[in-house]
Amino acid sequence: MRVTRALAAEHRQALLEQAGRLFRARGIEGVSLAEVARAAGLTHGAFYGHFPSKTALVAESVRDSLARGVAHWRRRAARARGEGRDALRAVIEGYLTERHRDAPEAGCALAALGPEMSRAEAPLADALRDGTEALAAVLAAEVAALHPGLCAAECRARGLAVLAAMTGGLVLARALAADPAASRAALAAAARGARAAAD
Repeated sequence: MRVTRALAAEHRQALLEQAGRLFRARGIEGVSLAEVARAAGLTHGAFYGHFPSKTALVAESVRDSLARGVAHWRRRAARARGEGRDALRAVIEGYLTERHRDAPEAGCALAALGPEMSRAEAPLADALRDGTEALAAVLAAEVAALHPGLCAAECRARGLAVLAAMTGGLVLARALAADPAASRAALAAAARGARAAAD
């Protein structure tokens, strides 16, 4: 049976989404292509009609996951602004939650996969770098909105500092999850640090 373009696009998106979820939950090395295909409702053989290798799938799924994160942050910031709240604070506090800490499969690919992917070469490193820059740009734009007199380079630097506090804090909170009080303290400290970095 011939697969239509629309159905092929659905299959490709299902592979990306399921790969992203599984990689964030268990790491890149902890997931096989057969598992990704099965989670997407496809056969292992069908995978190769969409991606030439696991490396290609990882790179594209990370790009997709981080692009979704960018869109999510923009929506959260816009909603906060519409309600008269601090948009940057809403992004920071929405990210540094116990719920996000406890659900890496549904959360930020940078925090879940960054340490693993930082040792990789292109195209994985490129996907991580591009996604990181896009996330930092969202934060830099919010810094610029808070501080209209700052130059673009300073806004970018502060955006990166906010991102570092957020992602580092989430990684630390996950590492301390066996000690709930320490883990919550890490989230709170990271939120304070991220807000301070913006100022």
